[in-house]
Amino acid sequence: MKKIALYLIMAAIFSVGCDKIEGPYLQISDRESVDVEFPELNPSGVYRKILMEEYTGHRCSNCPAAHLVLESLHDRYGDTLAIVGIHATSLADPNIDYPYDFRTETGNELANEFTIGTIPAAVINRENHAGGWGRDEWINKLAEVDRSKVYAAIQVINQPKSNGVIKVNTKVTMLKEYPHPVLLSIFIIEDGVIRPQLNGFDLIPDYTHNHVLRTSANGTYGTPLTTSGILDKGESYLYAKSVKTADTDWDLANCTAVVFLHDRVNGEVLQVETAPLLVSDNK
Repeated sequence: MKKIALYLIMAAIFSVGCDKIEGPYLQISDRESVDVEFPELNPSGVYRKILMEEYTGHRCSNCPAAHLVLESLHDRYGDTLAIVGIHATSLADPNIDYPYDFRTETGNELANEFTIGTIPAAVINRENHAGGWGRDEWINKLAEVDRSKVYAAIQVINQPKSNGVIKVNTKVTMLKEYPHPVLLSIFIIEDGVIRPQLNGFDLIPDYTHNHVLRTSANGTYGTPLTTSGILDKGESYLYAKSVKTADTDWDLANCTAVVFLHDRVNGEVLQVETAPLLVSDNK
C-alpha cells in the first residue's frame, strides 16, 4: 500500500502529541476543540459494526442489481452495517447522457489503492482484497467478520454551525488492547440523490442513488489520534473536524457522517459509527 506508507511517514513527521485533559479524555492539541458532552458509555451495549465500501458508477449496467443486494443486506444487518457508495472507474465518468459527476478525490484514491477495475465490487472492513469482492460474495464475506472482537466504541455528535459548516465531534473509547497504530476517518455520504443511471440497456433518468460518498472530512486515510497512533485500553480520545457544505448541492437532511477507526498497517476496520448531519445522535 504505497499511499498508506507515504502517509505514515508524513504522519510521523507532522503529528503532535496528545494532551491529557479533564476526565479520561485525550485530545490532539492541533485539532478543533470538542465542545459537546458525550453521554456515559455502557461498554456492555457496544457491538462491532461493519464498514462496506461499494464501488459503483452511473454508467455501470450491472450496478442497479448490486444496489438491490446492498439494500437487502442493509435490511438484514440494520445499523450494524455502514455502507459507503464510491463512484469510481471509467464507468463513473460523466458524459452527455450522464452529466453529473459523482466522483471524489478520496474515492478515486481508494479505488486505485484496492485496484478496483470491474464494478460493482465491494471492500468489506478494508480487507485488502485486490479488485474487491463481487456481489455474489458479499453475503458470505459479511458473515466471516468476527463480530466478537469489539475493540472500540465510537460516539458522534454533529453540530450545525454558521455559514453552512457542520462540525463532526467524535469520541473513541478503547475497550480492548490493540497492538497496532490506528487512524480515524470521517466520511460524509448522502442518500436520495436523483440522477441518471444505466440499468441493463436502459437509461433511468430519475434513479435514486443512495450511500453516495460526498467527501472525507480529514483526508483519504484519516487522522492519528496520538503521535504513535497507539490507543490505550480504557482511555477515550476526542477529535472534531468541520465540514463546509455551503457551496455544495447536497441535501443535508439526507447526509450522514460515517466515522471509522482502522489499522494503519493492514487497513482492518475496528469499529464504525454513523450519525445524521443535521440531528445530534448521542451514541
